Amino acid sequence: AVMNKFDEKYDIRLANADETDEIMFFLDKHWKKGHILSKNKELFNYEFLDKDNTTLHIIIAKSRDYNKICGLCGFLPCSYTDDSLKRDIWGSIWKVVEGEGNLAFLGIELIKRLKLLYPHRYNIGIGINRDTTAVIRKVVFKEQIAKMKHYYMLNSALLDKGADNFKIAVIYRIPERKHTGVTSAPVIIKRIYNIEETASAFVPDSNIVPYKDIRYINKRFFLHPIRNYLVYGIGLSENNTEAIIILREDEALGSKVLRIVDYIGKQSLFAGLEDFFYGLIRAFNYEYIDFYTYGFDESYIFAAGFSERTEDDTNIIPNYFSPFVAENIDIYVRSSYENTLFMKADGDQDRPN
Repeated sequence: AVMNKFDEKYDIRLANADETDEIMFFLDKHWKKGHILSKNKELFNYEFLDKDNTTLHIIIAKSRDYNKICGLCGFLPCSYTDDSLKRDIWGSIWKVVEGEGNLAFLGIELIKRLKLLYPHRYNIGIGINRDTTAVIRKVVFKEQIAKMKHYYMLNSALLDKGADNFKIAVIYRIPERKHTGVTSAPVIIKRIYNIEETASAFVPDSNIVPYKDIRYINKRFFLHPIRNYLVYGIGLSENNTEAIIILREDEALGSKVLRIVDYIGKQSLFAGLEDFFYGLIRAFNYEYIDFYTYGFDESYIFAAGFSERTEDDTNIIPNYFSPFVAENIDIYVRSSYENTLFMKADGDQDRPN
């Protein structure tokens, strides 16, 4: 490896599992006091421990003089394939200590090293800061920045009783429904309780960016240490699954809502889910179902009965529930690949606080 000025001053490499406590302390001190990742080791390991159980998905720069962490850059794999040409990653924690004799641009150097130390196809970001990270990624890494689209479907029975029956959402106007001319075939929907039921029936498309494999789906949704997710298989006949949809309940103020956090597979099937969604809204009295995504063919989303929360929409469809914040939130994303598909549970967006 060619030594540059960074290598002279720092040992830059993938962190080892036995450096976990040190990293958690670094996060508490330099990133965010009391952050869940600096307190909850089970969640930390769940997020960052590699499948080899000896390294972490975190690039660190340790000073050669003091053997102290000066900066780090964590990432989350979208799949567990060994084929680096199909391996995509999401950026996660990224922090360099300001000052203290650190070399300028150490943070950017860490991102450049990521490609060498953990070969991958695309490095994708979700939930980035529009004013800081976005600018750097656009200028230095030539990435495209976009705002996720936010769709929602209100509980019509609640709406009929009057807008003041909504506790979580604030409704000033009835959202208009867009007619797209998309017709949907009847779909068959089955609740999936474990990965075996998925693995036997569903093969994710590795050409989609990011590529999410069965092992990712298992770890992310079935094995999550804190969150509870609802997973459904969707197909056109009894024994074929061409897509899976993942949902999660959120509650606040004595009321609850349902979030669509991921959808993997054939997008056209989404158009056939209106009755399924309304059935869930009625059965559990959700105020609404919402869906943050970018890169998804929206004609299918509109066909399923959703409206878009646009720039000038006065309705408030909250995103933050722990703690609850009664306001609309825009989520920004970045990628160097223009057809990247983004979902709410990608990266660390759906991580508990």
